Amino acid sequence: MIDPMIQRLLEKAIDTPVKLHLLLIFHENPRMEATSSAIANRVCRDIWSVVQALDDLVDDGVMGRTVSPSGDLQYRYAPLSEYHEPIRRLLAGYDDPIERDLLQRIIRDLSTYAAYRRSSAWEHQIA
Repeated sequence: MIDPMIQRLLEKAIDTPVKLHLLLIFHENPRMEATSSAIANRVCRDIWSVVQALDDLVDDGVMGRTVSPSGDLQYRYAPLSEYHEPIRRLLAGYDDPIERDLLQRIIRDLSTYAAYRRSSAWEHQIA
């Protein structure tokens, strides 16, 4: 059984493996600020999925985005205070191999519907 606080975090913000990977990287390096291409290179993933994940994380209040003096968008770790405890619990559980397997399975299941949830949320905002 998964902690309800973690379940809400996963359903609300960390609903794909790419987002989980980015959360892990930025949580380990909380002062890191980087462009999407630098982040994609660092995590060895394609730029398109990284940009989508970063933008979703910004929209969900896990990441922050600023414009550098050169005009590039830079991303940084800036979770809302309401996410501090769920993220702490998620990462503590991620250290346990059995719970890590469960978390990854849940995130894979959520990722199947993540794009649909995003598009329907966007359509509700427009209407």
